[in-house]
Amino acid sequence: MNEDQSMNYQFLPQVFLRAPYYSFSGYDLNRLPDVLHEQAFRNAVWLASPEFYLLLEKKNFDFEQLKDKEKHTLYKYYNRMCFRPTPFGSFASFTLTEWGNDTGLKLANNDEAILHLLPDQQLFNSLQKTSDSILQSTRLMVNPTLYRFENEFRYTKSIVGEKGGYSFFLEAISGAKFNAALFTFLGIKKNRLSNVIEWIKIHGDCTDDEALDYVRFLLNEQVIFSDVYGSIIGPPISELPNLPRWMEFWEIYHSVTTPTSISLAEISAELKRNFSAQTDLNNTQSFYAALERPAEHGSIDVSVQNELSKAVEVLQLLSVYEQPKDFSHFVSEFRARFDREKVPFLLALDPDAGLPYGNVEASNPNPGVLDDLVFPKIVSENNQVSWNAVQQLLFRLWIGNTLRDPWSTLEISEENVFELRNVNDGVLPLPQSQALMYRNTGEHLIIESSGGTNGISLIGRFSSFSEQVYECCLKLADLETKANPSVVFADIGQLSDAHVDNINRRRPVYPYEIPINVYPTQPQENLIFPADLLLSFQGDELILESSRLGKRVIPRLTTAYNFRNNQLPVFRLLCDMQFQGIKAGFSFDLENFFPGLTFYPRVSYGRVVLSLAKWKFKAHELSLLSRNESPTTTLHEFRRTYHMPRHISIGSNDQQLVFDLAIANEAKFFLQCISGVKNLTITEYMLPDRSVQIGKKPTSGQIIAFLAHNRNTYPAIKPVTKVPLRIKGRSFMIGSDWLYIKIFCIPRASDTILAKVIFPFLSSERKRIKNWFFIRYNEKGYHLRLRIQAEQNDLGILLVALRKKMESGGHHKLIRNYQGDTYQREIERYGHQLINDVEHFFRAGSELVVWAIHARQADKQVWDEFELAMLSANQIISGMLPEYEQRLIFISEVVESFLIEFNTDKVFKIAIDNKYRKLKGIIADLLGKKVRLKAFTLFMKEIEEINKLTAQYLPAEKSALLADLVHMQLNRTFSIKQRQQELLVYYCLQKYLISCMARTKPIN
Repeated sequence: MNEDQSMNYQFLPQVFLRAPYYSFSGYDLNRLPDVLHEQAFRNAVWLASPEFYLLLEKKNFDFEQLKDKEKHTLYKYYNRMCFRPTPFGSFASFTLTEWGNDTGLKLANNDEAILHLLPDQQLFNSLQKTSDSILQSTRLMVNPTLYRFENEFRYTKSIVGEKGGYSFFLEAISGAKFNAALFTFLGIKKNRLSNVIEWIKIHGDCTDDEALDYVRFLLNEQVIFSDVYGSIIGPPISELPNLPRWMEFWEIYHSVTTPTSISLAEISAELKRNFSAQTDLNNTQSFYAALERPAEHGSIDVSVQNELSKAVEVLQLLSVYEQPKDFSHFVSEFRARFDREKVPFLLALDPDAGLPYGNVEASNPNPGVLDDLVFPKIVSENNQVSWNAVQQLLFRLWIGNTLRDPWSTLEISEENVFELRNVNDGVLPLPQSQALMYRNTGEHLIIESSGGTNGISLIGRFSSFSEQVYECCLKLADLETKANPSVVFADIGQLSDAHVDNINRRRPVYPYEIPINVYPTQPQENLIFPADLLLSFQGDELILESSRLGKRVIPRLTTAYNFRNNQLPVFRLLCDMQFQGIKAGFSFDLENFFPGLTFYPRVSYGRVVLSLAKWKFKAHELSLLSRNESPTTTLHEFRRTYHMPRHISIGSNDQQLVFDLAIANEAKFFLQCISGVKNLTITEYMLPDRSVQIGKKPTSGQIIAFLAHNRNTYPAIKPVTKVPLRIKGRSFMIGSDWLYIKIFCIPRASDTILAKVIFPFLSSERKRIKNWFFIRYNEKGYHLRLRIQAEQNDLGILLVALRKKMESGGHHKLIRNYQGDTYQREIERYGHQLINDVEHFFRAGSELVVWAIHARQADKQVWDEFELAMLSANQIISGMLPEYEQRLIFISEVVESFLIEFNTDKVFKIAIDNKYRKLKGIIADLLGKKVRLKAFTLFMKEIEEINKLTAQYLPAEKSALLADLVHMQLNRTFSIKQRQQELLVYYCLQKYLISCMARTKPIN
């Protein structure tokens, strides 16, 4: 980045102000009994927690009747209404104003504020789906995620859980000609029900009732959506055809102009009286609310723009950009898998034919035996931030300057800025617009947030409440659209959580929408279905393109919703793609460069504070505050030890609390708030100036300014001819009588390949094959390693036969790649004398696993993965260690090694013990029976042979070999998380063996 580029950012005239409801100057915890009688405070409490409000109402809002815990909750609410500017319910307000030459801004008084009310998202969803009947006016459209895969259509189904969160499942419906023709007819249009019924009658040769039944089936399975399904982008309030008085109610209450006198609880009761006949609304919040304070006169002081502009440049220089990890990994895998092909977006994410996004196992709907075991995260040994120029500068200014007071502010000078300019290459362009959030203390300007992919995200949700805010959002989107005429911008429509989706609601501001699990309100010509999207590489960028429009698509999420809480790969990838190709996010935090410290000083540039001082305490440090009989005295000593200021804050965003530790009751309140916490971050708090006032009282205003440039950010895509997906195979076979093939796929597809490709191939070529076995591997991508021994003259025939089998029946779509390699026998591990017998053992183990997979896929009653693993491991161990004591010593050593490997804690040990308790009945029944199965008998014979050949091995040698043999067999048995499941198998065997020895009961 160079100076010219950064300074091309211009401030837009509009400014968005967020301010707490009460003035901080009147904050006094002793006033709470009086505040509790104010209707505005009661309304705020009701919006935050109707249940808590009802509790207060039962006690007549009498502060003296409340328990200490209830008083503590009210203290928090009151604190936030005085200090926290985040607009949550009516705790704080928003105002759209402008820059000007005034030194102050006066906002409307409390009785002149406007309380905007919208139906809560969960309530609206409930009422939308109350009627089972399909009205003649109903319109239908195909599920936007529907796509063709082999002989079926696949799509994403969204299910709302009890707590409001959505779960997502990949479902399928037959690819029969009738369905294919119906989905072609539907297209991306919003079709009248009557037209769809007529089409089904003609092409399905059926009656009206039968056609309607099929429509109901498709709706129930979410193959198609109706217009009552719901959206997230659209008008603030939508009509409900089955509730004729719905719009009439909201015409009265959507904007309440006297919020200090009305009772939201009473309005809610009226709403539920009117509409609860359709569904139970008793436990549902009624409103999604926001409080607006019009500006009476004045403006935001324009004179600070120069300082802020320079500070933004410094933040750009200090920020170290990194692509989201999931996206970087996906890009790397996509290049290796598809090279320069244009791949349908949904097929690229298909769990069989494509690539996983994020956690590899996230796409598996059945977690299996590990479902309630949470393994501790393994910390990488090389997890440090690269030592770049920014980190070197900060270290030199902070740690390297021994003359500096370690508790003082770290100052960034003009000389430092010049130094950073010379080392910053600035390859990536800046976002078209960005939101700069700051506070003014008079003495300082505190930057609290800067950057993002666009300037709309922090204010997008308010477009549903204010026409002026909506127009501001449209202006920001229009700037980006006009500066980049060769691409199209599309907002992402996704329902994620019935509660959180309130803040995700907004009006459409970009020309297009990518709907995922919504029925969009935009016209069909403005929709880009995921099935229309293509992915391909141009240079180092992964390009998203609309096949219908022939243009590059830039996805946008125009709210501050944390999309990484959503587990749908389609949504996650689209959201992560926003950050590609731009340097988004300039917020600065010393902790990102030097993690793990107790104290981080304030960092400033001139009078602009880039990051506030903060302290990171752990439980043992906080325990010092509870050792003295006089907590306030102890707190005073604690502050002096750590050089903590008088005013501090804990929490962030909507959880922020502010304290004046020099006031006794606030110090006590602070100690109550941190009681029992294990880790605590304390941040210095700087009181605001008096430039923003409500009446004559100052408020803790938080200002969001908008910066934009008009340079082109996204060039047009180069035309590339779409080529069909194909499997690229290469062979590098060396040696004589072994054929070694690596078959790359995803875990979910591996069992299908083994059962439907490898198993029939081996059966048909058994006369040519002398020996064979497979293992699963995850180096440079998940794959199966298939090794086949045959006469050299037969290897070419076998390779051709295997290739044909892979490419038949559409199985090639399950295989990302396959390649030949040199089979390096592990002589050092197994020994020259034993290697042939180990390979025959591997064959018996492979045939047992493949037989079980084939049987399971044929719906035969057979052991699941875990049961087969328990049987196999128990047979190997007992076959080579016949004495109980020997087995227990060996198994216990392996378990201990695993517990160390996974850095397990007490919580995990309790969880795995509970897991055994759930499984012990199955295990006892499983291991207590004699198995009569040909494949298992052959497996046991190979174990007996190896045991004979190793009779003279030292105990340590035999234990090492045994651990390897069990590991390889369990590797074959489990398709995912082999190491974790291997630990569980050993742990269960250990527990089972101990119980058997206690009962002196023989085991198999």
